[in-house]
Amino acid sequence: MKILKKIRKWMNDVLWIEDVYFFQNEDTEHSFHLWIFPRHKWMEKFWRKIESVRPIMKFAQKNMLDKENIENVKRAVIKMKKYFKK
Repeated sequence: MKILKKIRKWMNDVLWIEDVYFFQNEDTEHSFHLWIFPRHKWMEKFWRKIESVRPIMKFAQKNMLDKENIENVKRAVIKMKKYFKK
């Protein structure tokens, strides 16, 4: 839980992500997955319920896989890496 709390704080401090959904998945005998799904302003039109995640992902796949958005994600990853090293 400590590392999750730190990651969440970093997401807020570095990327200004105010809201996230956490998903835990244990559907096989030897695996555990925790997904952190950030909420961005453009997602507001999809409501604020857990059921909105799939439509958001489908919309992003169809409409946001362009060079500019991919570069934005890469820059965010670089910022987080730098912040983690502090």
